[in-house]
Amino acid sequence: MERISSSFFMLSLLFYYVPKIFKIKKINFIKVHICLGSISVLAMCLALIQKIGQDDFIKYIGFAGIMIAIGVTGYFSTKRPKLYKKAHLICTIGFFAYLFTSIAIFK
Repeated sequence: MERISSSFFMLSLLFYYVPKIFKIKKINFIKVHICLGSISVLAMCLALIQKIGQDDFIKYIGFAGIMIAIGVTGYFSTKRPKLYKKAHLICTIGFFAYLFTSIAIFK
């Protein structure tokens, strides 16, 4: 499940930033970004449930928490973009910071 989650997470980032780099303004890319991000959050929550009782369960609590924060701030950024867009970006950067930290600590 964690591979599915990370794959959809990266696809969602690609569907958001590649059109933005090439200055393509289509609402379809944002809808695809939202759908892929939602699937990614659900897959990470399912991975957390699968890891109950295993050694790396604590690591997945952090991943699932950050993914949920990304999803919540993403939802609110569609309602009030000026207020929540920075929070969504900070949560996304926080995911990668946690990823590198967890790799270094939990090996």
